[in-house]
Formats: sequence, structure tokens, C-alpha cells
Amino acid sequence: MSETVKRSYPHGRVVEPLYTEGPETGAGYRKQPWWSMVQEHLVEKEFAANDWALQRLTHGASGLLFYLNDTHFLPRIVKDIQLEHIDLHLVVEGSGAEVMEALLHFAHDQTISAAELTGTINIDPIEIAARTGEWNEALMYDLGELSRLAPKGMRYMCANANFYGACGASAEMQLGLAAAHLEFYLDTFGTVGLEQYWLALTSGTYVFEEIAKYRAMRLLWARLLEEKELPAVHLEIYAETSTAQQSAYDVHTNLLRATSAAFGAVVGGADALQIRPYNSITTFADPEGERLALNQHFVLAYESYLDRVEDPAAGAFYIETLTDEFGKAAWAILGEIREQGGLLEALEQGWVQDELATEKAKAMPEKVMGVNLYPNAKDALPAGYVAKKNRSREDWQKRHEGKSIEPLIPVQWAADLESERAESSPSK
Repeated sequence: MSETVKRSYPHGRVVEPLYTEGPETGAGYRKQPWWSMVQEHLVEKEFAANDWALQRLTHGASGLLFYLNDTHFLPRIVKDIQLEHIDLHLVVEGSGAEVMEALLHFAHDQTISAAELTGTINIDPIEIAARTGEWNEALMYDLGELSRLAPKGMRYMCANANFYGACGASAEMQLGLAAAHLEFYLDTFGTVGLEQYWLALTSGTYVFEEIAKYRAMRLLWARLLEEKELPAVHLEIYAETSTAQQSAYDVHTNLLRATSAAFGAVVGGADALQIRPYNSITTFADPEGERLALNQHFVLAYESYLDRVEDPAAGAFYIETLTDEFGKAAWAILGEIREQGGLLEALEQGWVQDELATEKAKAMPEKVMGVNLYPNAKDALPAGYVAKKNRSREDWQKRHEGKSIEPLIPVQWAADLESERAESSPSK
């Protein structure tokens, strides 16, 4: 076989030209063919957030995500919204228990049964530690409070593994870290909240990898539960398209990147999907970008009919093979993390940081479409946007010197190339 017909992904995985056999994986799938179509909003003023939410629902969104803190008055944000018909996702800075209590009081006032509330609440001490470098034990008690308050449909045991993808993790590494992330909470809480676990994953543009990644995650979750002699329950998987793969040059190319990422997540079996607007790295809260992101959902669901098919990738030999390989590789990574003492210890010792630095260096692109591959010579960076190179680890360590955990460094794959182009442009 000629080597010229082979291809490989940026992290090094080789794709053979032909697959004729595949393992029996039985990866499972989401509970129903359709997925929740989520759009996000950073809450500044409650009534403005409410106006935004009503508009998004009018345009067809079936899930809403709010970034808020415990000083925000939740009933104002969800005013006139029929919560029993949507998925509500809350990222909370502060007390998640207080926010949940406010939500329950609102539901009671609107004569909505708590059992009809569905969605997620994001309080994730491990992700916060990985992002900020600070471990906050008190947040674990917040999860304990949520175990008393959160109705079954509001999932609160969160493993926010999408952050690892945003920091350059390969598919295998993201899965291994996700498994370790879930294991940390399983070991801490046992059966408490077991039916209310949810996992966030980043979806990138490598379609077949993404399909296999989500399917492999189901296998890993099932294996974790079996190993710990816990009952089998469904793991809610929340997918976000990657902003790390967006470019500021030829910005509309991001529509294609996000569609590829969304397709991989949907076919792989994500329960909820948030498609980032094509201009989210250059423009804050842009109505056009949000509208097009929602339309991408509609093309996949209502024009491609992916919302009517159960596990369309099942039986595809390459995808089954890749699913199996991802599962085995991720379990091996989990084993290495266990040798460190667990995920928190692996973060404290710098093992995770070292691994991500190696993977990031290996996968850093030399060509990016629209930036230095088939660029539009007349294209310019959006007004007000300044191209900046990715942060070096050395500078990052100096910035966070003294912290018990070295925070993980988010990556923008096109950043270095964009900076080089901006510096060499005639207008500069």
C-alpha cells in the first residue's frame, strides 16, 4: 500500500484508506434522536437577559444557557418563559444552592412542577481549579447542598471537560481527563446524584474523530460504573463547538468549521449542543452570529433529518474502530492519572500541564484556511480586534507564580499565524 494514500490528524493519528472490519462496541446513544439546541447569554442586566431569551425562543432555540452570579435575581431572567418546555442551563459564580432555591420558588409561583424542570447547573470545583489555579473545597459542600435541592431533571454533578479541549487536548486526552474528572466525583459522592451527572465536551472540526469521541465516552462511563459496582445510568453529554479553532481572518469560514463540529457531536450522540457564533472570538453578543448559529442547528435537524435517526454511525467500520481505539487510549490515560493519585493530584503535580503542552506543540498548525492557506489578500482583521500570539508556558507560569496549581492555558490555533500576518500586512 502506498504511503501517499494515508492521512493523519494533527495530533498524529493515522487514517488508513480502507476499513473492512470493526469491533463490537455497543457504544449506546442519547435517549432520543433529537438534541437540545442551546444558545448562551452573559447576564449583565436581568430584564435585558429576559428580552434576549424570549427572542431566542421565538427564533427556535430549545435550550438557554445563562452565565450569572448569585446576586442576579433569576425570576426576572426567566419571566414569561415556560420552563417546562425548554432546557435551562445555568453557569453560576457564587452559590449554586441559592440560585436553585430561587428557581424552585419561581416554578412554584408559576405552578410548574419541579419534576418538569430540565437542564443543568454548572458548579465544577475541578474545572475551576484547572482554570484559576485555586482549589476551593467549599464548592464541594455546594454540590452537597444541590443534592438536596435539585430536582431529577436538573443535572448538577458537572464534569466540565470542554476546558481541556480548549487547552489543546487531543481527543484521547480529552476523554482520559473526562473519565478522571468523572471518577473524582464518583469516588467522592458515590451514589449521591448518580442520575444527575452531566459532562461537557468540546467538539472540533475533525468529523470522524468527534463522532468516535462521543461514542467512546459512553463506553468509558459504562466501564467506570461497572468497575465501581454502581448501577448503569445515562450520562448527559453537553457539546460545545470549539472557539479555539476559529480564525479572525476570513471570519465566515468559521461557519463551516462550526457546522463540521456540530455534525460530529450530533452523529456521535451529544444530548445538547451549543454552536458558537462564527464571530464569537471577534464580536461580543452579535445578533447575526447567534441567528446563523441557530440556523446551523436547523439545517442539521430539519433539512438533514439527523433528529430522526438513532445512532447513524453504528456499524461503520472506521468509526467503530476509532471508537474502540479512543476508549482503550483514554482508559490507559486514566490509569496514568490514577498513578498520580487522581486528577486533582495530577493537576497539582503538573502532569496534566506537561501532557497538554506536549500535545499542543505537536498539533500547532502551519497552515490555517483563510489565514495563510488560500487567503483573501484584501481581507483585514475586524475593527477593534488585535491579533495576539498564544501565551508561552514560561510567561504563564510567571504570571501565576505562587499558586498551588498551574492553570491550564487556553489555545487559539490560528493566533500565531494571524499575528504574523497582521505584523507583515502593508497597512501595519
